[in-house]
Amino acid sequence: MASEHTSCQSCGDSLISPLFCFSCNSLQTVSDDIDHFKVMGLPHCFEIDSAELENLYQRLTLEMHPDFFVEAPEKQKHLSEKSSVMLNAAYSTLREPSSRAKYLLPLLAREKSLETDALPEGFLQEMFTFQESLDEMLESGDQSALCKMNEDLQNRHTFIESNYADLFKKFETSPENHEILQQLQTQLNAERYLRRLLDRINSE
Repeated sequence: MASEHTSCQSCGDSLISPLFCFSCNSLQTVSDDIDHFKVMGLPHCFEIDSAELENLYQRLTLEMHPDFFVEAPEKQKHLSEKSSVMLNAAYSTLREPSSRAKYLLPLLAREKSLETDALPEGFLQEMFTFQESLDEMLESGDQSALCKMNEDLQNRHTFIESNYADLFKKFETSPENHEILQQLQTQLNAERYLRRLLDRINSE
């Protein structure tokens, strides 16, 4: 992956984000393959300051939005549009723990091969049982039972999310421990199943 500028291409001052210089108010040219963490000036780390992320997103949006470049030269207009797309994609991915974990894992895994379909022992059978129960509840219109299932699944979903920070922190201290990355992948797979069931319940 191409390295990104840490100083402004126009004035030379340090950049908070490689997309824009707040010192001279100039858009920056970046490579198409820049990752979401680099867009927000963050290291490849799961734990981030949500308030700082939100603040930087708002500041960059106010400076780079294409509406402010309507009368600008075509090159600047295109750069504003491209940068805004990158900014929105980075922000929407990094602000939520689950999407952040899902995005960060392959960046850390690099060439390591992970079992992308692995699930905790007994989990799949348990999900099949939940699915059958959900079918019956939807058919009978048992709202009380649906609410109880929704609460149970949400608690499990929250519990899985709460484990991400500890697992990523363990990997930071033991970066050669491939098993930690696999545990993360397995938890992400389980969360995906839970989210499907929750989405189905909440769509009814």
